Order: sequence, then C-alpha cells, then structure tokens
Amino acid sequence: MIEESKNIIDKINSNRAKIYYQLNQLEEITGMSPRTLKYRMKLVKEKYSNIPSLLKRNGKAWQIHYTLIDEFLPKYNKKQSNLTNHKWETIMTWNTKDSYDINYHVQLIKEVKQKLPSVNIGYVIETDGRGVSHLHAITDGFKDNVEIAVSGILNKYIDSGQYRCQIEKINNYGSITSYLKKSGEITII
Repeated sequence: MIEESKNIIDKINSNRAKIYYQLNQLEEITGMSPRTLKYRMKLVKEKYSNIPSLLKRNGKAWQIHYTLIDEFLPKYNKKQSNLTNHKWETIMTWNTKDSYDINYHVQLIKEVKQKLPSVNIGYVIETDGRGVSHLHAITDGFKDNVEIAVSGILNKYIDSGQYRCQIEKINNYGSITSYLKKSGEITII
C-alpha cells in the first residue's frame, strides 16, 4: 500500500515543471545565510525523504524542486527586505493588440502607481515574438485593489477589446522574482 502511494505521488510529480535549484542558489532567493540553509536542508530532507522527485542528489549538491522553496523562506520577518524576500502579493501582465513603445507602458504603470501610492510595484517590459511590447509586474497590494486601478488606467487609454490583462495572487513567493528577471532587470516604483 505504501509503495503504491509512492508510485502515485511520483507519477503526479513527474508531470510538474522540472525546475531545480541548488542550495547555494537559495541564498539570493531567501536572503538567508549558508549555515541556516544547510540546517533547513536537513529538515527538508527528512520531511520529503519519501518523494524522490522533489529532492535529488547530484554529487555533493542537492537539486531542490522549485515547489519546495517556501520551506527555506525565513520564519521571521527580516527588518530589511530586498527584491526577493519582499512579500509580493499579486502579479499582473498586460498585452496590447497593437504595438506601443516601451515609454507608453512605463507611463501606464506610473499612472497605476499614482492610483496606488502606498503599493510597491516592480515591473519588466519585454517584447514578444510579434515585436509587441508587454508588461509583467509584481505588487504588494491586494488583488482586488490592483484590478480596479489597472482596469481604470487601461480603459482610460485603450479600448477594452485591444488589450488583455491578467492579475493573479502570487502563490510561489520564492521564484516570482527569478521569473521576472528572465527578461531583464526589475524596475521598482
């Protein structure tokens, strides 16, 4: 029975994205010291010993599945926050049907910031295969408030059928900043 449940769990985990981090890469993501991470690794290794697809040993280094990053995050709030350990709440993306230059997207996100003055926003503007720029952003504001501000600004300048906007609550805090960094440096406003 136990062996059968392990096989079922391994089958489910094999369908997940195969993104692994090494312990030394988690220093930047979590902001924790190497010593603390090694201690946490000992606890995580015991906790997930029956799920080999989440933890793999590659020589002396551990390969840690991205879904386990939350296990390594600090238990207590740090006095100083940085880009990766900040408590981001929502992620948003907007794509426009027509091509607008980067300065246009920057102006739109600045106007969203004016609507949400107490919210921190980090954004990256990237270009897709069509050559059209689009924006990815993370905020520490709540989803409902961000949706109201973003839809108000976008509808003010662009017809609702000419853009797509998606705003979601962030569930995996550890890898959201590394996802945005794939396109370049994150700008904080």
